[in-house]
Amino acid sequence: MNDKHMPPQPPAYGFASAPTDGSQNYPPQGYPQQLYLPQGYPPHGYPQQAYPQPGYPAQSSAQLPPSFAPPQSYGATPPQSYGPAPPPHAYGPTPPQNYGASPPQMSTIIITVQPNGWYNRNQRNKPQSNAVGAAALIFVSGGMNIAWSIGFQSWYFSFAPLHTRVAWFIGAIIGGLLSCFVANKLPKKIVFCFCSLLVMIGGVLMAATTNNIRAIEASLYLDGIANGLAFAPALALTGEVSVPYMRGVTASSIEQICYMSGFFIQVIYMTSWNTSNSSSFNGENMHGVLSAVYGLIGLIVACLLCIESPVILLANGNERQALDALRRLQRPYTMTTETFVQLEEHKRYLAQNAELSTGQSIVQAMPALLRLCYLRALNAMSLSVFVFYALVMSQPHIYISLYTLTWQYVVYSACRWLPTFITSLCVESAGRKKLTLLGLLGCGGMAIGIAQLIYDLPYIDRDTLFIIVCIFQVFAGIAFSGTSAYLTEAFPLGVKQPFIAFTFIVEMLIYIITSSATYSQTGLGLYFSILAGLCLLGFLLGIWCLPETRRTTLRESQEKFKGFLSKGF
Repeated sequence: MNDKHMPPQPPAYGFASAPTDGSQNYPPQGYPQQLYLPQGYPPHGYPQQAYPQPGYPAQSSAQLPPSFAPPQSYGATPPQSYGPAPPPHAYGPTPPQNYGASPPQMSTIIITVQPNGWYNRNQRNKPQSNAVGAAALIFVSGGMNIAWSIGFQSWYFSFAPLHTRVAWFIGAIIGGLLSCFVANKLPKKIVFCFCSLLVMIGGVLMAATTNNIRAIEASLYLDGIANGLAFAPALALTGEVSVPYMRGVTASSIEQICYMSGFFIQVIYMTSWNTSNSSSFNGENMHGVLSAVYGLIGLIVACLLCIESPVILLANGNERQALDALRRLQRPYTMTTETFVQLEEHKRYLAQNAELSTGQSIVQAMPALLRLCYLRALNAMSLSVFVFYALVMSQPHIYISLYTLTWQYVVYSACRWLPTFITSLCVESAGRKKLTLLGLLGCGGMAIGIAQLIYDLPYIDRDTLFIIVCIFQVFAGIAFSGTSAYLTEAFPLGVKQPFIAFTFIVEMLIYIITSSATYSQTGLGLYFSILAGLCLLGFLLGIWCLPETRRTTLRESQEKFKGFLSKGF
């Protein structure tokens, strides 16, 4: 029979990159750019033609046709560029080869992009931030305890022993170590529920006692363990449930904004509600009430809204659960072509990491670990007790100003919270690297000014010192908001949670070291001189070593963190 009289044959199902004949016209690797309906398949209202737009193309809202019966496998094995299927590894058992339902084959170009407008993007991807909402409430409670531990406490505890002042940081280190052992072994929902319960118990303990230092220490330990245990799973989950154009905003909002919001709340009510009446309802009691409320709400949010990582579900061979998780992570809760595109991207991410042994993952992660430990250590130094001392020194009447309403303290905390809030919403538009470098440069310059003024005390204008300390906090809020996004995407999957936890532990150690030092004017000036040098060094090194990872997939971000040099902006 003549070939020209043969009816056209539909293309085989499978990856878009797998050719169906001998043609060399392969479509580009990555997301599928064109899918075709089988011959005679009804269009079901799909648009006849779509054109790519600059930047992120317009998103297709097509859903699965109700009459479509999807095949039971994706067909051919993916090309070798995607890497082999994950072997038995740290992630779990090998996923099955038949991947279940496949996306509908369509006759038009499918283009997936972020929705236009901030409101539309936020509404469509709200389930992604809700999935880690319990951790956000835990971190608000942690921010309050950081502020309490560095000096924003009632008059009764102003001379508390060192162990009490560092109890929260010790508890956070314990929790961080525990999170290394439960990495990917317990569902995130169980971890968040347990941590929320610890926060609630610690809050009740602090609210139910008055000026009981042992009860305060126990409360601080419980809350610290909860924060340390939740930190690494929360940031790892954030990176794996968020779409690329929302990952940075979600991570910075969950971590930096929440910690600084708790810090801001603690400063406001503690400086406004100090009293010398030991029998009254004091600031610590209010602290406990708020923590208990955060823990209770966090427990409810974890039970109702937490969604497990589709990456880990895929790694454990539960592809249908992963597909359902992706469906529930975006509104409306329907299966669309974008859902399958995300599933394929997660498979490529798993395949890329499956090629790495544990030793290779550690070696590849070391450059990122050093960079992020450096930045997070500077973050701790920018909020340490020495900065609190500088703030106190800017007040003309030190003893009185510590225990009465002072608007300067409210302005100081607002200067850290507001820039953090604004910057966290810009890390996907302005980028992580540029904001981090700008903040480090500003922090270095302001720290030099603070050191010089401290050396010249008391022959200075204290109002000038206060203004410079506040500006220092503005730049610190800009500098460290992007580090949350970096933590979600820098490390290979096999060592991601332990390395995030290690970075958190380093930050807590800096808090303990600075809290253990005794105050002196010379020592305070030396501290800011060292801090200025470290910030300026970080700025110079960051130009050559920090990558820009905005709007990239986890695969692409991981590649950018390889090695020490990354000059792109």
